[in-house]
Amino acid sequence: MNFLGERVSPDRLVRTEDISNNPWMGDNPPERILVIRLHAIGDVAITLPLCTAIRKMLPDARIDFLTCEASRDLPGALQLFDTVHVLPDIRTRWGRAAAAMRWGTSLAKLRYEMVIDLQRNWVTRIIRRLSIPPFWAEFDRFSSTPAGERALETFISAGFLGIRPDYDLPVKESLVASARGRLLSLGWDGIAPLVCVNPAGLWKTRNWPLEQYADLATMLVNRKQASIVLMGDERIAESGRRLAGSIPGHVINLIGQTSLAEAFATVQLLSAIVSDDSGLMHMAWNSGVPTIALFGSSRHDWSAPLGVHTRTFHSGDLECGACMSPECRYGDVHCLTRYTAESMFQALHDLLSPSETTPVSERDQRSPP
Repeated sequence: MNFLGERVSPDRLVRTEDISNNPWMGDNPPERILVIRLHAIGDVAITLPLCTAIRKMLPDARIDFLTCEASRDLPGALQLFDTVHVLPDIRTRWGRAAAAMRWGTSLAKLRYEMVIDLQRNWVTRIIRRLSIPPFWAEFDRFSSTPAGERALETFISAGFLGIRPDYDLPVKESLVASARGRLLSLGWDGIAPLVCVNPAGLWKTRNWPLEQYADLATMLVNRKQASIVLMGDERIAESGRRLAGSIPGHVINLIGQTSLAEAFATVQLLSAIVSDDSGLMHMAWNSGVPTIALFGSSRHDWSAPLGVHTRTFHSGDLECGACMSPECRYGDVHCLTRYTAESMFQALHDLLSPSETTPVSERDQRSPP
């Protein structure tokens, strides 16, 4: 039996020889837990509903998070962790090894009873071993199942057999209030549904055509009286300007104007998002935001959003699908261009339809587009 009072099946605890784990099997739950996920932003976001679940399960436990500099503001934006540890960004292998040894030795002084390693590379293994936790679990890096499912399996292999993702993330109220104030100052009336359209795919083969995004945004404004929100970094600034120009007066353009924490807080106010495969898309669906995700050359089997509040359109049905190439061998990126703005509008309408018998999200009631 594990500490949740459930019988432990051995095949749920050790899946492959390469993945190490030693699940908590005591009568009482652990009181000091460290969760590790270093990068990237989307991968860190995927861990947060599970961390929220164990916080609600173990309200008096010390739960800390170890991440890297680029992602620190994501767990830091939550009223969830006692401490967010930040591993410095170091380029050299020897430098990373030295930092791992320093951190592992330092963390040993905090006497964590459990370490949940959702990175499982050589750096985090050094840290975990030197921190000497009696119980631990490691992430399956190479399975062809979505990262959300693999993260869930890691928590299960740690002994949390009854755990389920909780998308009601406790983002700090001050951050959400500030995000709301900014949106109001930029023209939002506080009533119209906020829909983010996000042309942020890293390569051309991961970009749904900008013209389709513009057509979809126009449909959302004209048919659903939505306000369109744009977020992201300067990499998509030109795309944002073109989108804003296609429906003047109806776009709140925050591209390049928010920190990671501010963007995360703004996500909490969205009614929906339609997005290429990106960190913002993962931040949204892990916050319970109804999400339409478009995967071109990306492997949707690794990264597709999970839950009844999401829909994924991908290339897995094509012979050339999930090619992971920045250039389309046929020159037409058919895996994405075949999806029309009308089809995405209908998918979003169906996702948010009041006739849905399953709640879109457990976090709250949003105004649907």
